[in-house]
Amino acid sequence: MRTLPVANVPVTPPPWREALLWMLLLGAMFIHGYSWTNQWAASQAQTHTLHGRWDDAIPFWAWTIWPYLALNLLYPLTFFICPTRSALRRHAVAIALVQAGCMLAFVCWPTGNIRHLPQPDGASGLLFAQLRAFEAPFNMAPSLHAAVLVLVWQAWRQVLRTEAAALRWLWHGACGLILLSTVTTWQHDLLDVLAGLLLGALAGWIARSVCRPRRPVG
Repeated sequence: MRTLPVANVPVTPPPWREALLWMLLLGAMFIHGYSWTNQWAASQAQTHTLHGRWDDAIPFWAWTIWPYLALNLLYPLTFFICPTRSALRRHAVAIALVQAGCMLAFVCWPTGNIRHLPQPDGASGLLFAQLRAFEAPFNMAPSLHAAVLVLVWQAWRQVLRTEAAALRWLWHGACGLILLSTVTTWQHDLLDVLAGLLLGALAGWIARSVCRPRRPVG
């Protein structure tokens, strides 16, 4: 039986240089935009809140600051796991939409945390102190943390879809823990998180619609 030669298919390397550019641009957008909107909310005579009675039943778990801050590491890394240029641009557009949408909401409807935030001891306390040095108790709704998590979860889910089921479920569990930490650190209330999840899903859908790969003609 004659074996036909396999055609040499060129392998496109991951777009790391463009990934670095997107990470720097959107990272700068987040740092400067979030800081400015925090200052804007702090300058207002009154801020709004979506805090409800159900939020009073949520405990404060200091140790969940670790998964909460883990998203700050996953956020920049996610740009580099996009296998193609089109996937990278979809992710970048979605992140830009989420950040712009949250910051617009922060300016038009400034929100603040009405709870007294505990200051725990130990290593977790040091992390809380560093977090609060950057994040004033404002910019609650929609939760930018939850919105970004939706997009990070989706990007890694696509990469892990061919991996073992145990690894995929480990990723889902890790993202679930990060999501839980948004309320158990008292950084957000439940309705803040729900609004963030909806915004993240909407941004992802818009990015997929706008950045669809072009089909070859003919």
